[in-house]
Amino acid sequence: MHLIIAEKNIVAERIAAFLAGKQKVQTKRDGVATEYTFGDTIVMGLRGHVVELDFTKGYSNWRSEEHPPRSLIHADIEKHPTEKKIVALMQKHARKADRVTIATDFDTEGELIGMEAFELVRAVNKNVSVDRARFSAITKDEITKAIDEAQSIDFNLAKAGETRQVIDLVWGASLTRFLSIAAHRGSDSILSVGRVQSPTLAMIVDREKEIEAFVPEKYWMLSLAAKKGKEELSFRHAHGRFTIKSEADAAFAGTKDPLTVTEVITGKKTDKAPTPLDTTALIVGAGRLGLSAASAMNRAEDLYMRGFISYPRTDNTVYPKSLNLRQHLKMFAGGEFERDANMVLANMRGSPTRGKKETTDHPPVYPTSKGTRQEIGDDATWKLYEFIVRRFFATLSPDAEWKTLKVNMTAAAEPYTITGGRLTVPGWRAVYPYSKAEETVLPEFTVGEKLTLADKLCEEKETQPPARYSQSRLIQRMEELGLGTKSTRHEVISKLIGRKYIEGNPMKPTIVGRAVTESLEQFAGTITAPTMTNTLEEHMEEIAAGTKTMNAVLTESKTMLSSIFDDLEANKEAIGQDLMDRTIEGQTVGPCPVCGKPLRIRRAGSSQFIGCSGYPDCTFNTSLPPATWGNAVRMDEVCPIHQLNHVQLLRKGAPAWKIGCPLCSHIQTNAEAFRMLPGMTDAGIEKLNKVHIYAISELAGMSSDELMRRLSIARPEAEQMIADAENVLALLRKRTELKKFISAHVAPRRGRGHSKVSNAFFSKGIVDVAGLSKAKMSDMTSSGLSEAEAETLLSEARKVVNIAKMKEYGVPTVTLKKYVAAGCEDPAVFVAANPAGLALATGASVTTICKHQKIVAEKIGVTPAEAVSKASFDEGVATLTPLGIEPEMLASLGFAGVYSCDLLKKANIEKLARQTGIDKEILSDLKSKAKMVCGK
Repeated sequence: MHLIIAEKNIVAERIAAFLAGKQKVQTKRDGVATEYTFGDTIVMGLRGHVVELDFTKGYSNWRSEEHPPRSLIHADIEKHPTEKKIVALMQKHARKADRVTIATDFDTEGELIGMEAFELVRAVNKNVSVDRARFSAITKDEITKAIDEAQSIDFNLAKAGETRQVIDLVWGASLTRFLSIAAHRGSDSILSVGRVQSPTLAMIVDREKEIEAFVPEKYWMLSLAAKKGKEELSFRHAHGRFTIKSEADAAFAGTKDPLTVTEVITGKKTDKAPTPLDTTALIVGAGRLGLSAASAMNRAEDLYMRGFISYPRTDNTVYPKSLNLRQHLKMFAGGEFERDANMVLANMRGSPTRGKKETTDHPPVYPTSKGTRQEIGDDATWKLYEFIVRRFFATLSPDAEWKTLKVNMTAAAEPYTITGGRLTVPGWRAVYPYSKAEETVLPEFTVGEKLTLADKLCEEKETQPPARYSQSRLIQRMEELGLGTKSTRHEVISKLIGRKYIEGNPMKPTIVGRAVTESLEQFAGTITAPTMTNTLEEHMEEIAAGTKTMNAVLTESKTMLSSIFDDLEANKEAIGQDLMDRTIEGQTVGPCPVCGKPLRIRRAGSSQFIGCSGYPDCTFNTSLPPATWGNAVRMDEVCPIHQLNHVQLLRKGAPAWKIGCPLCSHIQTNAEAFRMLPGMTDAGIEKLNKVHIYAISELAGMSSDELMRRLSIARPEAEQMIADAENVLALLRKRTELKKFISAHVAPRRGRGHSKVSNAFFSKGIVDVAGLSKAKMSDMTSSGLSEAEAETLLSEARKVVNIAKMKEYGVPTVTLKKYVAAGCEDPAVFVAANPAGLALATGASVTTICKHQKIVAEKIGVTPAEAVSKASFDEGVATLTPLGIEPEMLASLGFAGVYSCDLLKKANIEKLARQTGIDKEILSDLKSKAKMVCGK
């Protein structure tokens, strides 16, 4: 049997389809583990890494005196399976296999995942042949060739990946623990540090400091408007920037008629076609399309796994000679890109463009199959695919040609110039719209020609600070400095965003991100400098090349990290205090409107809110959405009304949710509830806000004396207002419960969220679950529900109401749960049920049941079912035991009043079948047995 192991399930499915040919592929799923079988071949996919590294037992306690953060440098590390079902399935098939092929992605990470799979296979089958399929595109030809020409696992490359894993774990865990403990941070607010993460963050922080320290310098630019016939043209002074005002003034004064053309220079310019895409260029191009680095790579990975593009993680910018470029152009026939593909084919350059980097593992990123908008899916992924297709076209297209014109002239004695350009050969620009080049077509000029001065201008300008890093520019800079790899750089940026260290794009550091960086720069600068990280990256490349060992590089890493801890531990108190002083500012949004003390962002588990630091003396607070929607972060923008910093929620992989001023948001959120008070106006709400009453709950919980004092009103008015607020609050609580109920039982659909359905009910006077249980079907369906959904919701609502009634009538919760499980939560159904049936269905005592039925019957004013004594019940059931009746069937018989052999013998089979739903033949057979066992 041949076992093929891919990195992900989607790839396994495609490999199976390619290799099976006309054979039928059988799919078998068991949770996350899926296998595809055809002939004697099984293909299965992993979920990336199926094992993880962790420290051995004893190192999980961050506060351990026996294992402080520094001890992690030399701690033992072990591997644990993370996907046990997948590992079990792989090893099950590996035991029977005579060939195993590793078909993970062909890069360092993929080789490491492949080695992990190899070790798990070898653990159960030491003799099986294991080989490695390497491919750069998930197409039939490429996969078939890779399987047929499978090679050996590159253990050096895998060890380089494992070394990076170990180093990143040790550096990240030890430094993060040290900093978090020093700053007295809890588990929900750790201060993360990393070997690549920290130098990257330092670049963003340092750029921000450059911007803040930047002192603009004034300069002056001169231009004039000259008339040539009816056309007016703008010339600029040949000097460019004037940095001395007097010189600019003199040149401006000297700019006057006559305007004389002194030189006309014509020329040609070749506009080189772009080079093939590597990973960094792909991210830069995607950034211009509005995609973040992480989003771009996720979408590119998806396109690769579905066979639309080649492997997106590559450093190569030179197409291999084996790639049939002309054939790849022809595959676009009949699709959206047919016209442009044909144009490239007709004008194809002699050899494709090539960049400076050439590797042999993967080609540059290029399209591997023709896709349509419908096949690709969402607009953003289509735009990325189109960009890759058009970049491919551009690399095979001729260079563009420009005709250039430069005209020099004098205005009296002052030199001025103008330049123009016209595209004469579009070349690659005809198929690649992402690099704009404006044509400036000038009229013809002759030397000595006189022009008319129409206007002149001296503009005062200022030099600008350096720009913040965009995600794509930062990745370029990381590549230049050797920080991270092509596969991990975008993930580093995502981590920085997730840790609330940076925000926006272009990116700026948050107060916390800046505090961590500046503390590290002050006390342990080597962590934030790229030199040490770059050195380790180079040495890991040497492991891959076979010139260094894993142990040697790990020893070197431990020495570096020990040196860093020497600095950190010597300054632990200072670092901790510095971080606490700096980061508390990042949680402060401004003065409390009630007492003036600082308002701070607070967290408790997944809950977050803004509370007064004067608590418990001052209880002012405003709620925020839970942290699952994003972590609350202070912004620089300040509310002009309340002098509070705006707040936004940051969540990895999602755009920032800007809450704005927390108090403005709080007031706006509560305004609707205030308007529910009888006679309340906007002016009235404003009056309440002025005396720091911002929520209906505050008003409802206030004493009449306090309200009289704040609003200067009489006691009757204050008492009435509080009573009205209590009524509104009770109504809102009912509505909230109804919303929760709807959310639990109705699936949201596009254009029909839970709030929309709830609001429709509110408009019909249905404000709680009890009201819903009595609703008309027409009210339900007109609120956006289908008939099936309405019936389910009504049934569930009635169930909730009935259970509440049963509790109210005095049925204990423990026993009530049993009655509900037996379908007898409705009081009327419960009191009418035969006690014997209930006892058999629930296991409750028949005496207890009869007692509960009597209580409930009295409450609803009906006669309960006839009581059954414990003795007759026990004796009767004992006579049925020899018949071997299943418990469920026995309960059905009990509900029909048959709980003994005598009762069964006397029963009318026709009637009993109708009552129980049990087949008449089965009942007849039971009756016959009863007669035999119990006598006639």
